[in-house]
Amino acid sequence: MNTSSIAYHREELRVALDPSNPQRLVPDPRDARSILDIGCGAGQTIVALNASGRSVGVDIDVEALRFGASGALGEPLRAAAARGERLPFTDRAFDYVYSRVALPYMDVPQALAEMYRVLRPGGRLWLALHPIAIPAAQFRRGNLKGKANAAYIIANGAWFHCTGRTLRLGARVCESIQTERGMRIALSRAGFSRVEFRRTPHHFIVTAER
Repeated sequence: MNTSSIAYHREELRVALDPSNPQRLVPDPRDARSILDIGCGAGQTIVALNASGRSVGVDIDVEALRFGASGALGEPLRAAAARGERLPFTDRAFDYVYSRVALPYMDVPQALAEMYRVLRPGGRLWLALHPIAIPAAQFRRGNLKGKANAAYIIANGAWFHCTGRTLRLGARVCESIQTERGMRIALSRAGFSRVEFRRTPHHFIVTAER
């Protein structure tokens, strides 16, 4: 892993450990006995929650997983290289599942169905999502390729808002923005209940129960 990536993960951990930092964005698993972090990176959130003994993570970034497993950020990360749409766990394996700004890069309905599958009855879900401001800024400031990508993300978000579904761009790329309406549709279709939303300056948080 290069030095800039290491610095990024260390900075993410520093922010996660500082309750006074306005950029801090962490879930509250409370008394959950088994926790899954989808899109865990090097495990910064797991370390910040002091939950390494009851947590496992998944991510597609193999280098970040290796860095976390080395114990460079604290307790060695227990994690698997996997996509959120295909979780390598048995049904009803976790009390608490969270994903910190990773769901926007997934096929949302498929990922939510997997999250529902691995949660126990009564288990809780926590999601941090992007607002439209991020791809909108990319569209305004980006080059032609950046504008095209931002336009796809915004259009995919509009489709998601109306249908609760997302469209892939090629074989593996699937990125969108999420709205409350779209999330209500997708979460209900996946089987979740008790859906609630909370806004922050840069994200919005979704919680639900199986």
